[in-house]
Amino acid sequence: MRTFRRPVPVLLLIAAAIGAAETPVETRGANATQGAGGLAPITEFGSGKPSGGAGRQVVIQGMLDLDVLQRDNYADSNTDESDHRGYGTMRAELGLKLKLDERATAVVGFGYKADLGDYGTTNLRPGRPDPGDQESQIDSDQAQVVLKDAYVNLKEFLGFEELGVIAGRMPVSWNLVEGRGAFLFDSRADDPAIGSWDGVRASYSGWDVLVASPWIYRLPEASTLYGLTLDWKPTTAGGDKVFVTGSIVEQVEPVVAGERHGDKLRTYAFGFDWRVGELGLWFDSAVQRGDAGEGSEFTGYGGEAGLDWQFSQYGKGRMQLIGSTLTGDDPDTDDKFEGFVNEWESVADTLIVESEKYGELSRLVVGNLQAMKLRWGIGFDERDRVRIDLTGAYYRMSEPVVAGGAKDFGTEIDAALRWQYTYNAQIRLFAAALKPGDGLGEAQEAHAAAAGELITTADDLIWLAGANLNVSF
Repeated sequence: MRTFRRPVPVLLLIAAAIGAAETPVETRGANATQGAGGLAPITEFGSGKPSGGAGRQVVIQGMLDLDVLQRDNYADSNTDESDHRGYGTMRAELGLKLKLDERATAVVGFGYKADLGDYGTTNLRPGRPDPGDQESQIDSDQAQVVLKDAYVNLKEFLGFEELGVIAGRMPVSWNLVEGRGAFLFDSRADDPAIGSWDGVRASYSGWDVLVASPWIYRLPEASTLYGLTLDWKPTTAGGDKVFVTGSIVEQVEPVVAGERHGDKLRTYAFGFDWRVGELGLWFDSAVQRGDAGEGSEFTGYGGEAGLDWQFSQYGKGRMQLIGSTLTGDDPDTDDKFEGFVNEWESVADTLIVESEKYGELSRLVVGNLQAMKLRWGIGFDERDRVRIDLTGAYYRMSEPVVAGGAKDFGTEIDAALRWQYTYNAQIRLFAAALKPGDGLGEAQEAHAAAAGELITTADDLIWLAGANLNVSF
């Protein structure tokens, strides 16, 4: 069997071949014309016989994301024990969305993610230096092309107009606010190369403003997640927009912290998003119960509330005030695990403490954070082509990491300058600084001890600076 060593050109050739068979096809226009197509092949490997009068619509989707970064003191908050790192990252995605007919759509996509200069395991060369932990790798297992998405969307399933089914490897995100990460579950959590989960989801919309969605997923850390979600969009007077959602979720053998696994974790979640003109208010909450293993039970809870105000049409001036609280595990109790388990959240309001992509120091603890955040941003012109965004946040732990320890986690300030170079391309320059508290130092020491390391922490500034180029199409 011949192996293709260059997957991106091969995918482009495949896309071109499909497009040629359906000429002419315009993927961006609302009034795309469709060709009649040729005769269906009669082998079992054929594409299937097209419905009479129906054309196939093909959309090529993709993204290239590049970062160059400098950061320091992430591991120990100690300049004398510097863990400075300068590195770059690359992410690339390419996929095909094929609308086969009015009732079936298939999506297949490939992804790649690695440090800049990491050419994968095929780059094994004699006499090369061995990069340390704080350097960019050159032959890691991470540098490989993966099947990122592979799912089919079936509408009017079993003849019911209100019933739809999606099955395969699909992106999953439960986020209330547009452009913001999910409070509980997101397949992009931890910024992996494969940002999707394997599973099946059905949705029934036969109750006018209510949609019911049962689903089941197999997660990357070998646990199983299943449950039911109800979404309600009531009709309101005066142009208000209201969205209410509730879920019951069961996770079998969840990862709690490090090597520790629970038996069953049940989460009852509720949230709403209310928009009145230029003002928005949202609330997310969840309560957790179940068997945490090692003779203990889950008793965690968490919630966040936010105010979103677009104070200026010119430049889309926007301000957000966000408060959140997540319970932490009390080090003095053994029969209960009070930490709020949100292993798959993707909230990234700040770059150092929360960002999945740039470090996420909040992963030093399980839940166990209270936060107050203020975000402000505005464009320099009415089209918002050049924009500045500022964020300030204060973090405090709900419980100390060690008995009698400190709770102060730290204070962070971020700044980002974005230039919308073209409709599909944007450039960002950003910087962030975190003044650590004593509680963060204790969490860093506990994390290092769990890995068999001994570190000396301090309260020196943790910082990050970088530039990003993103092209999406």
